[in-house]
Amino acid sequence: MDRPGGRRLGRVGSCEPLVTYTGYQHDLAYLEQFKDDGDENVALIEPLLAFRLSRAYRRSDVLRAHLRIESAGRPRSEQERLYAGYKAGKPGYNLAANPDRIIGRHGGTTFVGSWHMEQPDGYTYAVDLTHHWKLDWDDVHDLLRASGLQTTVPGEPWHHQATTIRGPLPGPFPDGTNTEDDLTPELEEKLDGLATWVFNGTTMILKRLDELEQQVAATKGDDE
Repeated sequence: MDRPGGRRLGRVGSCEPLVTYTGYQHDLAYLEQFKDDGDENVALIEPLLAFRLSRAYRRSDVLRAHLRIESAGRPRSEQERLYAGYKAGKPGYNLAANPDRIIGRHGGTTFVGSWHMEQPDGYTYAVDLTHHWKLDWDDVHDLLRASGLQTTVPGEPWHHQATTIRGPLPGPFPDGTNTEDDLTPELEEKLDGLATWVFNGTTMILKRLDELEQQVAATKGDDE
């Protein structure tokens, strides 16, 4: 829903209809020109990933000239087909994730299969990029990290995300999104720890006050 001061960027784990930043559809349309083979489904890319990837392209002549989206989103049926072909050892089928494997749980939702697979909220959370050996991956990573895109799979320098199971990765957010969505996973973890500390401390204090109250009541009884 719309909120004062802007629109809320949907969080991982929410299956409610998401209200995203105003330019989301415009960014998806912009990314269409960077598809590698032309059949990559960028329409399923989640809002934060779409924002940061389009931002990276707009900021870099090098990325616009040489970096392409090799794999974007796919429906579950496509993930099932890829996995079945891989398990059967069919020619042309590479390693593919089991669509039923559990990636993790967040916000009451279980994420399964692959980050490229459409999740319960209707979005996919990863893109595979390619530069056809015209660039060095280190240079590509420097340019992408400046826009908040990170590699999240060891040994796969092409796999990039803006969000993981712990929430949004550090980086820029669209103008108008609520500041509550600007929390990094590290800061969110610290705040969770602080909340636990406050709760435990308050519980101990209330318990001690209860003991003191009982002692005072017992003392008054003796005096009487």
